[in-house]
Amino acid sequence: MDSEPETEKDIANRLMAALQKDEFVLYAQTIVPLGAPQKQRLFQEIFVRFKEEDAMLLPPGTFFPILEEYHLLPYLDRWVVNRLARWVRGALRVKADWQVPSSNVNLASETLLDADFGAYVRKYAANSFLDKGAIGFEITWDTALKNATWVRRLMGELRLHGCGFTLSGIDGSDESFAAMNAFTPNFVKMSATSVNPAKMPEIQRRCHLLGGKTIVEHVENDQVLGHLRRLKIDFVQGFQLSPVEPL
Repeated sequence: MDSEPETEKDIANRLMAALQKDEFVLYAQTIVPLGAPQKQRLFQEIFVRFKEEDAMLLPPGTFFPILEEYHLLPYLDRWVVNRLARWVRGALRVKADWQVPSSNVNLASETLLDADFGAYVRKYAANSFLDKGAIGFEITWDTALKNATWVRRLMGELRLHGCGFTLSGIDGSDESFAAMNAFTPNFVKMSATSVNPAKMPEIQRRCHLLGGKTIVEHVENDQVLGHLRRLKIDFVQGFQLSPVEPL
């Protein structure tokens, strides 16, 4: 009866060792601007994959629940910031005038409770060219409301260094609008597959009133893309527009 927990613990130990040995891989998907072409930096969302010993890449769902159960997600979030900084430094050594992309990193709820995470990010913002909008953080709106004090603290620390914040999962409910008003995010993200299209204009309107911009993800066909253009949505994301590729 004890074999299953032991197996999970073994996997958790292996995942922790993988973090120390750099055995995770960063991927990215472009977040595409709509409307008139603008001269702006590349905007992308960062994803994490775990590279097994046999070099087969496993989907995130395979290891994220175990990392969460053993309270390892804050270590993974720090690793992502560290690895992103190394990637930027390496690219700038090759091409000094390279325009650093703006990268969105998803944060686990437990990371929000890490009082030292803001200082960890600030170190890289100051020394690794991750300032002035080069890195931002994505948080689901319900997670933000549940951890409001910690989210406001983190926003206060990191916005001074140019870090933006995205509230994701916005669905047009009163609660999601309350989150938008409480945190005034730089971006709000909604899903083309789960948000009622009739609610999108109001989400767009309220977001712009707060000085933010909208992102719609899971855009997978031209019909949806055309509808979003008519609504003047700011950014879109999906396999129809850009694949998820190794960073």
